Amino acid sequence: MRLSHAVSAQAHELGNGLFTPIAADLFLVEERLRAMARVECTPLEALLARALGNPGKLVRPALTIACGRLFREPNAGLLSMAAAVECLHTATLIHDDIVDETEERRGGPSLHASSGRAAALLAGDYLFAQAAAVASETNNLRIMRLFADCVMKVCTGQIEENARGRTARAFLTRESYYRTIDAKTAALFTLACESGAVLGEASLSQIDALRTYGRTLGLAFQIIDDILDLTGDEELMGKPAGSDLRQGVMTLPVIYLRDEISPTTLLAAFSDDGARDRAIQEITEGARGSRAIERVHEEARDLAVSATTLLAGLPPGVCRDLLEALATLIVERDL
Repeated sequence: MRLSHAVSAQAHELGNGLFTPIAADLFLVEERLRAMARVECTPLEALLARALGNPGKLVRPALTIACGRLFREPNAGLLSMAAAVECLHTATLIHDDIVDETEERRGGPSLHASSGRAAALLAGDYLFAQAAAVASETNNLRIMRLFADCVMKVCTGQIEENARGRTARAFLTRESYYRTIDAKTAALFTLACESGAVLGEASLSQIDALRTYGRTLGLAFQIIDDILDLTGDEELMGKPAGSDLRQGVMTLPVIYLRDEISPTTLLAAFSDDGARDRAIQEITEGARGSRAIERVHEEARDLAVSATTLLAGLPPGVCRDLLEALATLIVERDL
């Protein structure tokens, strides 16, 4: 099959073919990810094959490619960076699952649940280093600085979240929530978009616009994820409703739901006693149809609108259309 006609299944999964204009590029990214999983150490190869063999919807590498292609045809450096971004994302997921003791990921056991904590931790470390090595193929010091800044920000966000006690988490402020998701989720979206713009040789103002677009889109993406955690279909999500609460993570939907539930129920959801499961069930059941959920969804929509507004001064064409459509799709998915 000619690569120009090879279309990634994952690329078509999101938005019924939204990524079709860049599907050939995403196919090459997937090929690169599979190649990255092939190493001489057999036990490590098995871990990497599991981690990289199911890359999901490829939203982040798609952003890198689309932001670069706004300004020029893709080259090897842009495709390497797209693969590096997805590899980095995978590494953060592995470490997040270990820290949060998450047993499931994408409908199957998480890597540490199936292979052990130590093996998963080291595989995550390897992927961080591998992502940096692939990013270095761009031969661009600015890109490497952006990559390093992203990793530091993600780690800082995770450490700050873990440092909060259970009671403090129950009463987390909206401002603290946004600071956490800016670090843990939006940072990777920012890296994806800004690095693509840099490698596309965009102007400083265009790079700034895409950096802010990526950050804003990342915030909206995480907010929708947090809504789905409470109200989404458990079979489609591949995890039980209220998984974040079970891990002691406060999200924006629950912050807004605090006005509708009793303090006793809220504290029980973040406790270690026998009332916890019942409290989480009460919160998840109350969330469906709640005004708080619609309020959060409206907030995500506002962010998506802000993100698309930032694209107005960029070159028109299929890639800008893709970025605009993606912002809308992200806040309407599976709700």
